[in-house]
Amino acid sequence: MYLDEVSVTSLISSRKGAIPAEITETFSSSARTEMTSAVESDLKVLKLSGGSVLESTQTKDRQVLRKATIQATFRDLYLHEQDKLALSPIPSETPVPTLSQIRGYFRSPEQASSSPWFISPQRLNRGDLVEVEVELQADPIFQVSTFLSSFLDMITDSEELAGQVDQTQAAKVREFNAILERLRVGLIPIRCRITDYRTVHTVAGDCLVHHRVLQELPQEERPTSYPTYLVAVTEQDLYWKDTRRILFSNAEVRILCRLNRTGIQSSWNAVKLADMVGSVLPEFSEMMSNVGAEALQAMMNNSQDSSSSEQEGEALVTFAQLVASHNGIDLDDSATAEIERLAQQNAHLLSDDDLDEERIAFSRILDHMRSQHGASLDADRAVNLRAQARSQIALRRGLTLRPTSAVTSPTTEAGRFLDSEVIAIYW
Repeated sequence: MYLDEVSVTSLISSRKGAIPAEITETFSSSARTEMTSAVESDLKVLKLSGGSVLESTQTKDRQVLRKATIQATFRDLYLHEQDKLALSPIPSETPVPTLSQIRGYFRSPEQASSSPWFISPQRLNRGDLVEVEVELQADPIFQVSTFLSSFLDMITDSEELAGQVDQTQAAKVREFNAILERLRVGLIPIRCRITDYRTVHTVAGDCLVHHRVLQELPQEERPTSYPTYLVAVTEQDLYWKDTRRILFSNAEVRILCRLNRTGIQSSWNAVKLADMVGSVLPEFSEMMSNVGAEALQAMMNNSQDSSSSEQEGEALVTFAQLVASHNGIDLDDSATAEIERLAQQNAHLLSDDDLDEERIAFSRILDHMRSQHGASLDADRAVNLRAQARSQIALRRGLTLRPTSAVTSPTTEAGRFLDSEVIAIYW
């Protein structure tokens, strides 16, 4: 489905040296026969002499030319590296460690220095090759950009659809999408959930633990675990199929990749150009790292008949959810209902664009989260979460039609990331 010829060639050359570009085989055969006789005569004595030479030579050359294809080179690389991978899928028939061994792993991660069930951060070094099974999916920012491009094209081609959309808002969305496309510079970021491993925080740091190991532990002994995502930036020209067929289907595939950073990361920015801008404007980099998931979530929750008051109240509810997520708090139905009630009571403070009243409304929500759920939040983080909540509502107002494309709703569960460079994606 995806194969990076430059990476494959570079890796196999560094392991084995020069790669033969072609193989030539030549076969030759020859035969020779000779026969002579002679007749001679003169006037006195008759002599017979004759001569004849018969020679037959047969030469047959057969040349077989085979160009070394990239698939064959990748096969050679995989066979050479499969026993040296820092991380690889565990066969289903492999027995799980005993309960005492698993407990020992968590108490002393160094005991699992060679175990495939428990991967410490020291075993994940920059440049290591890993093979993982994942649910293949594009990053939310690419999903948003693809949907907006398709949606705006439909508006342009259909007078009926164009009449149902606020053209002023459509122009703003078009500008927003143009910024996203320029920031992506033609690259496709992917964020694929690793199906076999989850991240668990231990005394050695964040470690990858196989889900079968976690299932062996009694419920009361299971540590908090986080989904782990393989993240990378891929080149569109290297996909062997239409990206719309494979990057929106959550297909289960294997990926061979090389780690870009050591260990497990707690954050990742899909827009690499934003990292460059972020060296001058840090706030811009942080905003762009969240805009994809926020925009996609906003579109999935879009509603046409929400009143202005309901939308303002929704900004406060979203803020509370962001605070809860930041603190690892799970809000049940009753807690959510109480937050919605408090949000509606304070929604009027946001409707007049008064900055002081807006701060009061958000402060009341934050005080509620602190007193009722034990949340903690510093002032700078509170400002960032308020901005995220408002940006989600702003995006939601910008689109007045519920999307019908098969975009996948992003998960709100906190995750961890393996930052990598993709070499191949295959079944």
